[in-house]
Amino acid sequence: MRVPCVVAVFGAFALFSQVARADSVSYRLPPKAIEAVLRAPAIPVVLISPKRDVFLIAAPLRYPPVADLARPMLRLAGLRIDPRTNGIHHRFAYTSLRLQRVYGGAAQAIALPESARIVDLRYSPDGAHFAFGNATAHGTDLYVGSTHAATVTRVPGVRLNSLFGTPIAWLPDGAHLVVREIDRRGSAPAEPENPSGPIVQEALGKSGQIVTYEDLLTDPHDEDLFDYYATSRLAVVDVRTDVATAFGPRGIYTSVLPSPDGKMLLTEHLHKPYSYLFPYDRFPAETEVVDLHGNRVLSVVSRGLQDRLPVEGVPIGPRDITWEEGAPESLAWVEALDGGDPRAPATLRDRLVTRAVGGGAVAVEEMRTAHRIDHVAWLANDARAFVREYDTATRLTQVWLLDARPSGRALTALGAPLRDGDRYDDPGLPLLTQSANDDDVILHSGDNVYLSGAGWGPDGRRPFLDRFNLADLTKQRVFRSALTPLDVVLGIADNDARSILIARQSPVLPPNLFLHSTSGDRALTAFTDPSPELRQIERRVVTYKRPDGVALSFTLYLPPGYRPGTRLPTFLWAYPLEFNDASVASQNPNSVQTFTSIAGPSELFMALAGYAVLENATIPIVGDPQTVNDTYVTQLVAAAKAAIDKAVEIGVTDPDRVAVGGHSYGAFMTANLLAHSQLFRAGIARSGAYNRTLTPFGFQNERRTYWEATDLYTKMSPFTYANAIKDPLLLIHGMIDDNTGTFPIQSERMFAAIEGNGGTARLVMLPAEAHGYLGRESIETVLAEMVDWLDRFVKNAGPRTATASSK
Repeated sequence: MRVPCVVAVFGAFALFSQVARADSVSYRLPPKAIEAVLRAPAIPVVLISPKRDVFLIAAPLRYPPVADLARPMLRLAGLRIDPRTNGIHHRFAYTSLRLQRVYGGAAQAIALPESARIVDLRYSPDGAHFAFGNATAHGTDLYVGSTHAATVTRVPGVRLNSLFGTPIAWLPDGAHLVVREIDRRGSAPAEPENPSGPIVQEALGKSGQIVTYEDLLTDPHDEDLFDYYATSRLAVVDVRTDVATAFGPRGIYTSVLPSPDGKMLLTEHLHKPYSYLFPYDRFPAETEVVDLHGNRVLSVVSRGLQDRLPVEGVPIGPRDITWEEGAPESLAWVEALDGGDPRAPATLRDRLVTRAVGGGAVAVEEMRTAHRIDHVAWLANDARAFVREYDTATRLTQVWLLDARPSGRALTALGAPLRDGDRYDDPGLPLLTQSANDDDVILHSGDNVYLSGAGWGPDGRRPFLDRFNLADLTKQRVFRSALTPLDVVLGIADNDARSILIARQSPVLPPNLFLHSTSGDRALTAFTDPSPELRQIERRVVTYKRPDGVALSFTLYLPPGYRPGTRLPTFLWAYPLEFNDASVASQNPNSVQTFTSIAGPSELFMALAGYAVLENATIPIVGDPQTVNDTYVTQLVAAAKAAIDKAVEIGVTDPDRVAVGGHSYGAFMTANLLAHSQLFRAGIARSGAYNRTLTPFGFQNERRTYWEATDLYTKMSPFTYANAIKDPLLLIHGMIDDNTGTFPIQSERMFAAIEGNGGTARLVMLPAEAHGYLGRESIETVLAEMVDWLDRFVKNAGPRTATASSK
């Protein structure tokens, strides 16, 4: 039985106006060609073990029914909690597993519980076992599997608490794991019949960024519920006997990481006072090192409520705390040198320190940086690390090699700084592996690490693998894909990269796992095409220029059976991006090398409904990072017009029948284009924000606050120009949108503004859906609405009148 979907319909249709009305309708189905693709099975997911000798083939749960999404949900402290599973509500899950060996043998099916929902799957460091949670109606059970026997067993009596990331951490011996479990507890706190008093908040003259967060605590009862569902007990599980031994005090543990020698744990736990303005990651927290009996060994940092962080700021004191990989019992963390405020004058902003856990040890400063350190990755079982430094003012990234070995103690720049969005010069990222203490670390063989990159260039992607020597900073190309088939490096099968695991695909072949070596390539999987009808869609990359000289592109999708020279109704879909300079903005991010697979409420389905689709039409906003949005509207309209002009020039598009659409910031773009141009006959805006005064402390990459740039916030808000939006606009929004800044009220108020000014609009609010749409019925309905809207106002539209075209 389908849950009713509320659809509000207002405005003028065709050549006449009607009285505003609201309809309550059932969920809808899109055209049969689209529904057939939606019903096709998903291509499986491959999960490779740390030793790269076996892998699991997992079937993802593609489209859960809305009934699953509509299950009871608690919105507390920035979390969406499923009280049945004591985990995150409607989280991604797998429904089946098969195990296959890289060096021979057929895939083996693994017997799972009926209606399994597999979450938090994690291999042991030696690859001999794996563990996961099975989310059920009565909690999330812990299972342990054997890669040797291809079997799994349930650990009796253990229910996982997976609210804060993966609740499973393997110890170095591979025979034990530490879990965050739900200890014995009574019923959840009942809501009081009467309020205990008013809810009071107070400001005491200290400034700080207030982001428009969703799902915050609102009263003492919410606090009690948060305590109930967030509290865990730590336990060690012996996978050989399936015995779990609880230890230490109960607490709200947000992270637990074993030490490299497996004797201690680095933990973080939250405590009161909580906040009604910020999510849980701003709550007071204690970071401690404890032993496997729960005894405190070291208090690392006691953090108060983080309610006064400046815009783009960081906390004062140790942050990003982890174990130093090259030492058995030593920590590493980052500290701000500028008070955490990027606007404060400072020649040095961050430092990286290490500290042994033992008594009497002191922190050792390893390096200082002129800009913020935003990531540290240690080499496996080594005292060297890649440290990434980011300059927010110039949007440049510099990577350093830190050598923290007593004999070395050196700091080396690894290449030149990389500009944000620079695909062509990206050197790639180091391949990672799983450390003995279940952390993600950089794979290396002596002084050699392996850099894997997408390999973007003007003609498309050519993924590569480079051997990078840290002693002399030389590179050797180990592998480079052809343009077709497209081979993406997933990992190396041996430490010297003689054999490489790649995912191979082409426009007509779905992604499959291959073992590549100098002796040839061997297919490890044989996944078939789930939707062969999509091969009838023609696509190509089209390049052109904006009047200011910036190079642009889109991927053109043409309906099955398209006859060259036929002018089609056209749907342009885009998402604006900011760039520092025109050369990076001009790089081509489009290619047709991949296997076409359409899922969810994708705009590409419109090709099956008879439209030309200009997918990923590049809309660069170029300028100084501090003021780039000052010319947002001008650059936006110029880029959109250039795309249409090119599609008309190549003989594909009817210029009188073009629509525009986008999701989130793309929806914001859509409304702005309808407000500031007459390029389009209609628009589709999904889950957008339209009134920037409701996000006053910044949005997207805008760094100024509303009070610093009031005029800009007003002019960039399409809500300000709702009276100018005369072309029909379809607004779609999840009723429980969880994205910062795109509250559902944004679409509701935008719709009311258009309707009140005599415009044409339709508002579709999706029950139980967040920022992205997951439920099968919701996705079907969104696609049906999109097709109907385009058919009504674009496909069957006549030429624009002289009056309309001159507006």
